Amino acid sequence: MFLALAAMLIPAAPAVVRPQIAQQPDPHSPTNRPVRVISIAAKGSTFDPAVVQLKVDEKIELDVTAVGQPIGIRISPFTDGAKANTPPGLSFLFGEDCYKIKKDQTVPILIEGTEPGTYTFRCCKACGNHKSMEGRIIVSANP
Repeated sequence: MFLALAAMLIPAAPAVVRPQIAQQPDPHSPTNRPVRVISIAAKGSTFDPAVVQLKVDEKIELDVTAVGQPIGIRISPFTDGAKANTPPGLSFLFGEDCYKIKKDQTVPILIEGTEPGTYTFRCCKACGNHKSMEGRIIVSANP
């Protein structure tokens, strides 16, 4: 009886509301991939295609495949010839400096063009055989 009386006199503790943490979608899942996916083959000492074009605010996925040998790819976030203190014009979902790609493997690189300009990408594998291996990403302004 005492417990029943005490339960009526003591107010119930407020319910604890815990905020739910939003799950970040997997950017590589088929439902979150950009509309444009461009395959680039890194073979010998060339990238194919060596020129990729996109518009400002367009998001693309570059699927880079190392054909027959391991390579690395570094995409400059700064326009060619950029001056000091110039903000980057390419945005990367995963901000890696040098993507290492094993022989016959493919790595997806998600990028967004935020400023018009020409951006160079190069092999960044330290073997020294691919010093001239480079390509360009050309970001053009929206009409």
